[in-house]
Amino acid sequence: MALPGTETIRFRRPTAGPNAVAQKSDEPKKDQFGDLAPTGWKRRHQGLLQDQVGRQQRGPTVPSFSFAFRILLLMRTAGAMYAVIADCDEVFNFFEPLHYFVHNAGFQTWELSPEFAVRSWAYLLFHWPLATFGPYILGLGKRQQFFALRFFLGAISALVEARFYRAVVDAVNERVGRYLLFALLFSAGMWTASVAFLPSSFAMYATALAASEWFHPATSTRIGVNRAFRATLFTAIGAIVGWPFAAALGVPCVLEYALLAAGETVLPKDRLSWGSKRLSTLVGAIVVSAAVAIPVVLVDSWAYGRFTFPTLNIIFYNLFSSNGPDLYGTEPASYYFLNLFLNFNFFTPLALLSLPALFVTYNVDFRRLGKTQLKPKEGETSPYILLAVRLSPFYLWLAILTLQSHKEERFMYPAYPLLVFNAAVTVFLAKGWLETAFVKITKSPYRAGQTNLFSQFSFLAIIIPSIISIGRIFALFQFYHAPFDVAAHFQYTTIPNILSGMGYLPIPPPKGVKPREDHVHEWDFSPLAELENPITVCFGSEWHRFPSSYLFPEGVELRWIKSEFDGMMPRPWDKSEAVGLWPRAETRVTHVGRFNGANKASAVPGTYVPIEQCTHLVTLSLPSQTPTALEPDYSLDEEHWDREYCTTFLDGASSKWWSRLIWLPASIGDSGRVYGDYCLLRRK
Repeated sequence: MALPGTETIRFRRPTAGPNAVAQKSDEPKKDQFGDLAPTGWKRRHQGLLQDQVGRQQRGPTVPSFSFAFRILLLMRTAGAMYAVIADCDEVFNFFEPLHYFVHNAGFQTWELSPEFAVRSWAYLLFHWPLATFGPYILGLGKRQQFFALRFFLGAISALVEARFYRAVVDAVNERVGRYLLFALLFSAGMWTASVAFLPSSFAMYATALAASEWFHPATSTRIGVNRAFRATLFTAIGAIVGWPFAAALGVPCVLEYALLAAGETVLPKDRLSWGSKRLSTLVGAIVVSAAVAIPVVLVDSWAYGRFTFPTLNIIFYNLFSSNGPDLYGTEPASYYFLNLFLNFNFFTPLALLSLPALFVTYNVDFRRLGKTQLKPKEGETSPYILLAVRLSPFYLWLAILTLQSHKEERFMYPAYPLLVFNAAVTVFLAKGWLETAFVKITKSPYRAGQTNLFSQFSFLAIIIPSIISIGRIFALFQFYHAPFDVAAHFQYTTIPNILSGMGYLPIPPPKGVKPREDHVHEWDFSPLAELENPITVCFGSEWHRFPSSYLFPEGVELRWIKSEFDGMMPRPWDKSEAVGLWPRAETRVTHVGRFNGANKASAVPGTYVPIEQCTHLVTLSLPSQTPTALEPDYSLDEEHWDREYCTTFLDGASSKWWSRLIWLPASIGDSGRVYGDYCLLRRK
């Protein structure tokens, strides 16, 4: 070691020639998906929002696309396993027809009758491989097909959400992207919507993909395709294949591309040629996007046996039909505000405050927006206008739905990722106000860069709603999972007991595999179809919580008994054979009088069976219910029924309002909760 004060010489390594050493690049690294991965590398961000404090410090750690996808996939897989079905429309209009297509049994609604044809078989068949391919290869049953479909839907959602998150990181701000990722992960709304087999969930995936393209500069291209073209295409796919009304979410994107420079500099003298070029791109994108309708029309016309386009049929029914959508499900204007608060809690008011927050930032923290942090030059679009346009779709969607009388939770699904984005922007802008106030008071940008006050603020703004959302997710499972529990008990306990009583044994495990003590034996359910008196599981007042035919073994008949509900009920599909290459001829048959578009009970027999035909009955007994002639408390009828299996179900009418919102420890929450019994009864 050299003595102190000794002068030394350091030779520079060659940078050219055969012995050259590669120099470290000042450019940010990219992950395997081509996304910037600024984990600690400090640079001026190229997005709309800029950090003002601590620019010379280590940058924020930003998860890569692959990491975000994996953590989202973990959450969505849990949702596929444990999320409840929030809407009977998901069961009867989507799971049931798909079950009929594969297994030749299930329930039909008026929407799938050829005379109305407002549901798309093309949409259903898109999901057919997702439900059947894996279980078929592995030789698994119907129950596994149900969960396989949900797993795939969760994986698609995770992929789309990760893509949306990275677009926000790259095109808006790294911190906003982090806030967004946390909110997507833990919000109760995304927990339910991400794995729902609904067109509105499909439209949500498409909307997030469209926004992922839209948020980038107008000149951005990938695989040689303009970003406006891609955004328009994704919006069209969501509207044509999924839910047509979701096309409204793409209106701000189209208007921005047609009217605003959005990343380009357009001088007045070039405005005409620029506009012509933009218009031609839009027209081309719309034409190509409209072509998506061709295969949809072909598949649906094939399925219904006549030329039809369900995407248009549902628009005509809702907007121009004499029945319209207002026969049921009408709610006051406050419905969506309350429902969104239930699903996203404090993220909802934060999302609603995003545009006002942008106005405040414009006046108190102007340099927060824009790559150059200066006023735009001639021919450039103000970053404030660009961000305002990107925040507007959520407001537009909320306004459109609020003005409609018919309101349902699933209608808001397409805008869920946009709600979370708006909330994340509000948190970032509010954090900027704190930074500006701190610097103004202390007159020390250095001290502002050293304090952790601002990071604590943003952490609390994200973590508190996330914790509340986790409480809501646990509540949904604890309070309302009973229909799934009953179906599981019926398949894994009731049916094995019946088969063993008939002298059958479970299927032995593969040779060389020793079964665990907790192993659930597999059974051959085929003997059930040969019974002279079939096993019949009936639902009365609980028909709307029926968890789908997928969760009951083959050979078991599922039927309704009359209840107090006097509207039109789903009816069992008639079994049918193939017609040509189409496997179910019944989808082309119109049964006169069986269905109507006015929600009136059908006079044609076949909807209900007498209760004497039921070998098992699913029923709910609540303290708040008053028994009637059509809906007695069957669980108390010990003369005819045994309580084979019962589990708890929250009685919302008898419980305190605060105890229903989120899960709380029993010592706190149960003081305000009242439960009923959700039971599987067995005829004596």
